[in-house]
Amino acid sequence: TLSERRVPVLTMDGYAGMSSDLCRCDRVYMENFATAKALTRHMIGKGAKLPGFVGDCRHCSSFFLRWQGFRQALEEAGMPYDPACCILEDDAEPYDDPAWIEEQLRDMPKLPDAFFCANDFIALKLITAVKNMGLSIPEEVMIAGFDGSPESEVITPALTTASIPSIEIGRTAAAELLHHIQKPERPPLFTLVATTPIYRASTDRRTPKE
Repeated sequence: TLSERRVPVLTMDGYAGMSSDLCRCDRVYMENFATAKALTRHMIGKGAKLPGFVGDCRHCSSFFLRWQGFRQALEEAGMPYDPACCILEDDAEPYDDPAWIEEQLRDMPKLPDAFFCANDFIALKLITAVKNMGLSIPEEVMIAGFDGSPESEVITPALTTASIPSIEIGRTAAAELLHHIQKPERPPLFTLVATTPIYRASTDRRTPKE
């Protein structure tokens, strides 16, 4: 590989599970796990009893870590993880088609009352599918995404998501690659750049205490 030839290599994402492999290259990633966990915990705190996940968790490292954060939040809340209440199909399936998503929802043994989605793109299509089923958001189904896309602000209801500091990630990646070129003997670095939860109307369900 390039890294074995001592060619400076830097990745900003990778295959699912890459973060646990011994890859000799610099890596600059957005933080995925803790923020996904926080977004899921937020929905649980808002009264979610059966959260589900939507997205191909094997699509890339970012999706995989977000899925792991989702599962960790369930575990810490003492809630079971039920794949039957998730949409985990391969990314070759039409996640961009609300009708297909609606079909998956109707095939579930029990419809979750909250969904954490692998990214905003999927979450926006899920919102359309849920509305087409005549369900209200967030009263009947809460939805959260990830990416902080511009569309997440203008959709109704506005989407709970996570902002990604893309400019800072790019600057950090460039600085690390230049540093490695200048000092090729140094060990590879793994840098996480913090992401920030943004709580909006799509998860603003009133709890009994409120």
